[in-house]
Amino acid sequence: MAKFNISKELITTIAEQENIKYVNSISKKTNQLLSNALKKLSAQISYLTMDNVILQPVNELMTGAFVDNSSFIYFLGIKNAQLEINTGRKVPFWQTLKEKFKLAWRNRKNYKRKRKKKKKKNEELEENKKYEFDPTKYTIYNLTEDLQNALLEYLSESSLVYRFGNQLQIIGKDDFGANTRIIIYIVNYDGNNIYKYYSGKKEGFKEINIKSRFDALENKISLVGENFVKMIKIFNSLYYNVNNCMPNQIFIESILCSCPNDLFYGKTIYNCFIKIVNYLNINSLKNVKSINNPDKTIYQDGICGENSAYGFNKVLNIIAE
Repeated sequence: MAKFNISKELITTIAEQENIKYVNSISKKTNQLLSNALKKLSAQISYLTMDNVILQPVNELMTGAFVDNSSFIYFLGIKNAQLEINTGRKVPFWQTLKEKFKLAWRNRKNYKRKRKKKKKKNEELEENKKYEFDPTKYTIYNLTEDLQNALLEYLSESSLVYRFGNQLQIIGKDDFGANTRIIIYIVNYDGNNIYKYYSGKKEGFKEINIKSRFDALENKISLVGENFVKMIKIFNSLYYNVNNCMPNQIFIESILCSCPNDLFYGKTIYNCFIKIVNYLNINSLKNVKSINNPDKTIYQDGICGENSAYGFNKVLNIIAE
């Protein structure tokens, strides 16, 4: 378990961090980058138009509680019913196997390394390079791969774009600066602030209600002021230093939204911090409602993260020591 000195000076320094210019600069570059890449893809993919795509910040970018180790995390929502159906459709095992055999046969010459080299016809080369778009089979995963390739055309050679399922991570010192990480989840969007993240055949789609979350945050900030955002910054930073990763924001925000309003009032932010920590230490978190789905607790709502409670309790234990 990490050991470090949690002092009044440290808490005050974290709370007063100011990253607005940096955040605005990277956000503007990210918007422009995606706009260029999506315009290019829309000429090839019928599912894409600039009218049915929305870029939504989803982590501490929503509250302005950005700290030194925060990443720029977004949902790229695609409003298209057919794309959602294709992504969620369960393909029979034998059909999947058949497609793999077809792909292997089509590329058989590439797999046989010992085969004598032969000149390939130009027509065959062009056919292999030809882009194929089948609207009945195209999924979120296909779109993620195509977007990855499109983004690379607008980034410097030193930048990297990693793909993990329906997630893209962009790292580019020359394009964005050192230690800047941009993470984009390609998801389905229903047009009513509901984003549907596809987490695989077993779990299917997970719904993230941005409006419910935004309303809860806006209401709390209107009642207690900027100390609410400062408190998110503090817990984000402490969580990172204890667990070596940033916390799930819906989990952290849900907990702080559940704290009584008077705890956020005090002569200093450190006084507020101590009062909130004492409150959390003597009250169970099991009944805290998720701001993503008020019908569920933070333990029931999978969007809040499976290991969030464990990591948060480690933070409270460090403070208690």
